[in-house]
Amino acid sequence: MTQRIPLFLLILFLNITSVFGQAVVVPPDSTETDYKDVDDFLFDTEGLDDEDADFGGYNPGVMKSADDVFSNNAAVSFNIAYFKNRGLESRYQTIAINGLEMENLVLGRASNTQWGGLTRIFNGAKCHLNLSASPFAFGDIGGSSSYNIRASSFRKQLSANYTLGNGSYNHRFMLTYASGKLKNGWAVAASASARFGTQLNYVKGTSFLGFSYFLGFEKQFNNRHSLSFSAFGAPTLQGLQANCVPEVYEITGTHYYNPNWGWYEGKRRNARVRDTHEPVFLLSYVFNSADKKVQVTTTLGSSFGHKNTSAFNFVKTSDPRPDYYRYLPSYFDDDPEQQEWVIQQWAENEDYRQINWEQLYEANRQSTALGGPSQYIIENRISQHVQVSGATSLTARLNDHINLYAGLDVRGYRQRNFKRVSDLLGGEYWLSKDKYADTLADPMLQYYDIDNAEAHLVEGDKCGHDYALNIFRENLWATLQGEYEHLRLHIGLNGTMSEVWRTGFMRYGAYRDEAAGNSPMQLWLNYGAKAGIAYKIDKHNTLEINAQWQTVAPSAANIFINALYSNRFIQNLTSEKDLAADFSYSMNYKFMKLRASFYFANFQDVTEHYNFYHDLYGGFVNYALTGVNKRNIGVELGLEIPIGKMFAVLMAGNWGDFIFTNRPTASITANNGYAELTPGSKEVVHTIYWQNYHVAGTPQIAATIGLKFKHKDWEVKINANYFDKIYAALNPERYTPEARGYLDEGSDQLNAIIAQERLKGQFTLDASLSKSWKIKKHTLGFSLKVTNITNNKNLVTSVSEQHRFNYSEHNADSFPNKYYYALGTTFNFGLSYSFN
Repeated sequence: MTQRIPLFLLILFLNITSVFGQAVVVPPDSTETDYKDVDDFLFDTEGLDDEDADFGGYNPGVMKSADDVFSNNAAVSFNIAYFKNRGLESRYQTIAINGLEMENLVLGRASNTQWGGLTRIFNGAKCHLNLSASPFAFGDIGGSSSYNIRASSFRKQLSANYTLGNGSYNHRFMLTYASGKLKNGWAVAASASARFGTQLNYVKGTSFLGFSYFLGFEKQFNNRHSLSFSAFGAPTLQGLQANCVPEVYEITGTHYYNPNWGWYEGKRRNARVRDTHEPVFLLSYVFNSADKKVQVTTTLGSSFGHKNTSAFNFVKTSDPRPDYYRYLPSYFDDDPEQQEWVIQQWAENEDYRQINWEQLYEANRQSTALGGPSQYIIENRISQHVQVSGATSLTARLNDHINLYAGLDVRGYRQRNFKRVSDLLGGEYWLSKDKYADTLADPMLQYYDIDNAEAHLVEGDKCGHDYALNIFRENLWATLQGEYEHLRLHIGLNGTMSEVWRTGFMRYGAYRDEAAGNSPMQLWLNYGAKAGIAYKIDKHNTLEINAQWQTVAPSAANIFINALYSNRFIQNLTSEKDLAADFSYSMNYKFMKLRASFYFANFQDVTEHYNFYHDLYGGFVNYALTGVNKRNIGVELGLEIPIGKMFAVLMAGNWGDFIFTNRPTASITANNGYAELTPGSKEVVHTIYWQNYHVAGTPQIAATIGLKFKHKDWEVKINANYFDKIYAALNPERYTPEARGYLDEGSDQLNAIIAQERLKGQFTLDASLSKSWKIKKHTLGFSLKVTNITNNKNLVTSVSEQHRFNYSEHNADSFPNKYYYALGTTFNFGLSYSFN
C-alpha cells in the first residue's frame, strides 16, 4: 500500500499537467473523453439518414429507494420503455462515488458504463429522490445518489455469480471478495466480471464483450481517520443496432432488423462497433471528530480513457447501407417494374438487405488498379478524455435539531475528438475531402486538413476533424437541514464557475482562420437555491413541499457554431434557467403505504445543436437552437397494500404532460462555412414553431400493478405494466414557415408535415422468482426474471423524425420517422454462492 499511493499521486500529477493551462498542446496519443454518446456529438457527417443510429447510453430514469413506495415499484418495471422520471434527462441527476460527483463535464451526466457489470460493488446506493436534500452534494432537480465503495463498507465475503439471459449478452460471470475490517485496520475488496455471448440475442449482427474490474484498499488508523484507494473500469466491445423506417420492418418481417452488418468471409461483420474503456481512480480520506459531530470526506479522483465508434465513410459512390432510402421499394413508386424487382431482392437476397462487404472490397480494388483512393473505408470516431478532480464535503451536527452539509468540488477536464482511418477495405490510401464542398469556387474548401491537403492517408492516420474541449469547473455548496417533532426542513445554496474553450489541431478549409489553436475562453457563473419543508401530521401521515431554482451553463458541445471545425461561439448564448417544485402526501401504516405527488418543472433558455444534411441547401448544416423553453407537469402515485403476512399488492403510476412552451430561434450555417444559404448571407435565422408540441424521449403515462409473495426466503412478483403518450422527437426544420411553403392552412399535406406522431399505448407483463438457502455458513441463491412475458414486440422505445425534409414537394412521407422497438420476451436466470 505504501508503494501504491505515491504511484497514484504521480499519475494524478501527470494528468494535472496535461489538463490545466490553455497553452498545453496535447500529444497525438494522449487521452481525453466523450461528450455525448460519441455518435451524438461526433456528428455522423457521412451518414445522411443515420440520425440517432445508436440509441444507447440510457441511464435508468427512476432512482430506486427502498423507503419510497413509488420508486421501489417503478424503477424496474418501467425500464423496458426507457421511462424518464418526471420527464427529466439523466443530466438532471447527481451520482457520486465516495463523495465525488461522477459527472462528465461535456456530456453533463454520469455514465454508468464506467462501472457496468460490477453489481456486487455498486449496489445499495443511498438515494435522495427528486428535490430532497442530500448530505454529499447540492443535488439536481432529478435527485441524487451516492455509492460508498470504500473497502471497509463491504461485509466479509467470497461470492461467485453466474447469469444467463437473452438481452445485450447471454452470459455473465462474476467473482467478488471482501476481507471485511481486519484487526490491523486494513480492509481489501475486489471484484471481476465478464459478459459475452450472442447466440440468444434478438438483433442479428449485434455483439457484446465486456470485462469489469474493481480493486479497493482501506486503512482505518483509528475511529477518527481512514484512507482508502479504489480503482474500477469496464472495457467493452459492442456491435450496434440501427433504427429503421416502418417500410424496412414490414418487408423484413421483424422489428429487429439491423442494417449495420453483412456476411464477410463466412462471418457476420458489423460496421458499427463501439469500443469503450474509461477507468476511474479514487483516493479518499475520512475524518471524524472526537465527539462524532463532524465528518469530513475528501476524495481525489482521476479518470481517463476512450470511447470509439466505427462507421462507414465514402465519396462519390453509392451508399453502402442497405436501408438507404434510394434502395427501398417506395423510392420506385413511379417505376412498378423496378419496384417489383427491389421487393424480390429484399425478400430473397440477403446480400441486398445486408451490407455486401465483398462488393465494397471489389470497388476499392478497381479504384486501386486505376491508381485511385479507396471509395469506401471504415473510420473510427474517437473520443478520449482525461479528468482530474477533487471534492471535500462536511457533515456537522450543529445542535440536536440542525445539521450542516457543505462541500467544494474542483475539476479540470479535457476531451479530444478526432477520426482515424480504421480499415481501407482492400484499398491503398484515402483522401480526406468534403464531398459537399468540391463544387465551390475555392478548391481549398473541400479539404478537412489544408496543411496536408493531398496526403495519402493509411490505416491509423487521422482524418476529418481533430480538436479538444477544455473545461474547468469549481462548485461550492451548503445545505442546512432541521429535524423537529412535527417539522423537517432544509434550505441550500450553491455557486458554480466554469471556464470553457476549444483547441483545434486541424485546419478545415472552410474555417481555416478560426479552426486551429485556442478559442477565447467562455466564462459561466451559475447559481442555485433549494428549500423544502415536511409537516408530520402524525407518525403515519406527512405533507411535504420542495422547490429548487438553478441556472446551468450550456453544454460545451452546444456553444460553438461548429465544434468539429471552428473556434467561433454561437451568438446570444445564455445559461439555462430551471425551476422545479413538488407537493407530496405520504401515508405509512401497516395496512398501507402510499405516496402521491404533484410535480412541476420549467426550463428556459435551453441550447441545443444539430448537424445534418439539408436538402434545400444541398449539404450539411450546423443548426443551433437557442432559447428553447419546456414545461413538465405531472402526478405520480405509489401504493403498497399488504394482504396477510405473505402477500402484497404493489402499484405505481405516472401521468405527465411535457411540452415546449415557446418558439425558439434556429441559427443555420453551412458545414463548408462559405456557402451562401441565402443571397448575401452565410447564416439563416429561422423561427421554430414548437410551442405546445410534446417533448419526446419517454412515455408520459406509465403504470404498473403487481402482486408480491414473500415467505421463508422465497419471493415471487408479477407485474402488469402500461405505457402511453409516447411521442416522436421533432425535426425543427418541419416546423418553420419555409417547410410549409405555400400550402393552404388546414390542408392534408400541411397537417402531415406539422403533425407530431403519437404511438399507441402498450401493455407488458413481467414476473420474477428468487430463493436463497443457508448451507452451514454459506449461502446459495437463485433468481429468475422474465420481462414482457406476452412477447409484445410493438412497444416503441424511441421514435424520431428524420432531419431530412423534401423541400421540392413539401412531402412529409419522403423521409418517414425512424423507430426502435423494445425486445420481446427476455429472461435473466442467476445463480450465486457466497462463502461467508
